[in-house]
This record gives sequence, C-alpha cells and structure tokens, in this order.
Amino acid sequence: MTLFQNIGLFILTSLILLMISVPPILFLIWYLYDKKQSQHSILRNFPLLGRIRYLLEMLGPEFRQYMFDSDSEGKPFSRSDYSNIVIQGKYLKTVIAFGSKRDFSKPGFYLRNSMFPKQKEEMKVMLTPKIPTKRYVGTEGLFSRTEHLEGVDVSPWTLPDENAIIIGPKCREPWHVKGPVGMSAMSYGALGENAISSISRGLGMATGSWVHTGEGGLAPYHTIGGGDVIMQIGSGILV
Repeated sequence: MTLFQNIGLFILTSLILLMISVPPILFLIWYLYDKKQSQHSILRNFPLLGRIRYLLEMLGPEFRQYMFDSDSEGKPFSRSDYSNIVIQGKYLKTVIAFGSKRDFSKPGFYLRNSMFPKQKEEMKVMLTPKIPTKRYVGTEGLFSRTEHLEGVDVSPWTLPDENAIIIGPKCREPWHVKGPVGMSAMSYGALGENAISSISRGLGMATGSWVHTGEGGLAPYHTIGGGDVIMQIGSGILV
C-alpha cells in the first residue's frame, strides 16, 4: 500500500473509532453528572431517560406542527391560513383551490360560489398605477429547489375614493383608509430596526396600507416608507 493509502486508512479507522466510542463516553458522563446533581429529581432518579423526556418536550411543538396537527388546527394561525398567506405573498398566486374542509354546521363566515363571478375590471377597486415587485417562480421539491425571483407589476387593489373607509368623519382631518389590511400592533422593541424598516417600505410601496407602532412608541423606522402610521401611546389608546 502507498503512503497516501495508509494515511487514508488511518483517518477512516480513527473516524470509525470516534463514532463508536464518543456516544458511550458522552452517555457515561451524563449519567454520572445526573446522578450527583441535586437540582432536578427526575434527572437524579432517571439518568439519561430524564434527558430523553426533556428532549421530547422541547421537540413536541415541532412534531405537532409538522406531523400531528391538522390543517385547521394551530394558533394563532392554522397551517391552512399560513399556506394561503405564503402562496399569495411569495408566489403572488391569488387563486387557490379549496374544498369542504370546514364544518359548515358551525357558525362563521363562509364563501359562497357565484354562477357569474365578476371580473377584476368590474370590481370597485383601484387596479392602477401598477406596483413593481418580485415573485418566486419555479419548483419547490423535496430534494431540489429551482426557484428564482422575477420582476412583475401588480395592481394595488385599494378602494376608490368614494368607497374609502372614513375613520373620524367629524374630526378636523378624517382618515380615509383605502387599504383595510395593514401591519398589526408589533412594537419596534419586539421586531427591531431592520424588520420595521422593511415592513414600512413594503407597505408604503403597496399604497393604501398602514403601519401600527404597537406599545413601543413611534420610531423613525415606522415612517421610513412614507405610508400612514397608527401610533399607540398606551395600552388600548390609539392616535
């Protein structure tokens, strides 16, 4: 055998020995440590098994989310709600097939099919000026992802002036809301500079939307996008 073959064999043998010997040594160290510690009774009485229990407790939410919860379970958003948001936000696909997954015997709001649905040009929404943005195009498989971004122009889908929602009609400066969907109350302290700036810029580009400051107060990053801002100055108090 050549020198390089001997070195390769030595490295391979060493790796195999490490793989075989390290786990038992690690388990032995954990066992001795758990038996001597006096903080956790479970670990003291059941070394290793107690660690397995804590590991399963930590992985429990992920197991339920991806393996056990149904599409309609989960709070605050179900898997179905999350998928619909991601598909529309990431791929700009607003036509999503749906079936009878909900219990129609329970009270709630439901979509009813129309025999002659309106075209978007017939709806009372603003379709211009177009907004430049990007969307993902490609395939998203289990072992390969061939997605790429491409530029696209989309409609703002805001309300026209005559249908705008007026908040404070008797105030000195009423607020005319043309986009009923905006950023919920998430404070600067909770999200940070980069997230607030990105959201503000995105909602400003979308036109008609708004930013809610949450209880953390107004920061310069909330206004960086140039859109409307709802400033919360205390618990349950909005300006």
